[in-house]
Amino acid sequence: MSARDEQTTPAEEKATAPATTATPAEKTLIWPDDWDRVLDSAIRQWQGEWTPKRVQHLYLARYDRGLYRSDARNFLSQRAHRGLLTLHDLPTGRVFTLNTWKDGLS
Repeated sequence: MSARDEQTTPAEEKATAPATTATPAEKTLIWPDDWDRVLDSAIRQWQGEWTPKRVQHLYLARYDRGLYRSDARNFLSQRAHRGLLTLHDLPTGRVFTLNTWKDGLS
């Protein structure tokens, strides 16, 4: 057997790699246990306009990890459906603000 026969090309190595290492591992998102409480507290304390970008910044500052924009948007939307936030469609985009109405009275 010659030295050339013993060498493998990168394509051959890739083709012979085990299936477990050839495909990326599935990502499972694990939400911090206190995330809902942290977001609700931040919304009540800081008030103002809440956007997905603001939620992303909060998550990054608190947990030092990134957060998808769609997840941030869903978190805000869920709170709007529960009545904690009010959705405002502005010409510059959608923002959420703290709902200050209690029992129909302001």
